[in-house]
Amino acid sequence: MLFRHPIATIAILMSAAACGGKDSPATGDTTSTTAAASPAATASDGPFAFTDADLDAYEKGMRKEIELVHAAKARGDSAKTPAERGAASQDAFETSTAPTAAQAVGASLDRYQATRRTVNRVFETLDFQGKIAGPMELDTANAPPEMKQRLTSDPFAELAPASASALRARLDALSKVWIEYANLVAVNG
Repeated sequence: MLFRHPIATIAILMSAAACGGKDSPATGDTTSTTAAASPAATASDGPFAFTDADLDAYEKGMRKEIELVHAAKARGDSAKTPAERGAASQDAFETSTAPTAAQAVGASLDRYQATRRTVNRVFETLDFQGKIAGPMELDTANAPPEMKQRLTSDPFAELAPASASALRARLDALSKVWIEYANLVAVNG
């Protein structure tokens, strides 16, 4: 994968490594491309179905996460010791921001994270496909077969039909929030 910014590569690689377990939250937003780790589906019940209310929580939660990342970066910029800088940096990770955001918007953490992973996967795919203006790029010549398949597919097809319709209806507004967040965490904004 090639990203527009060198720090994005680090953030995405850290994210991909953190996505290994069922309940292990990622540092960033990239999800595994294997079917077993796909956030949009589970072995027993098919695609994760989110609602308009979940998308409301997603939008408010991502805005809260943006606020939290900015605050953490400001603390890091004014930190006096390496330990303070490290703690501030960790406070900007999804593992810190997502639970705080879910609580702030009154959403269940599990549901917020499932919605976040599923919606973010759609936006990542759209970004890789060049359909939205996010920070990600991909060297398709060196992409694994799973990624090549992902790049040629409709990311909305992975969703439950009602979820796909709900996301399509709010695509512009929600993708802008995701792009702001992705730029902030991927390029050390």
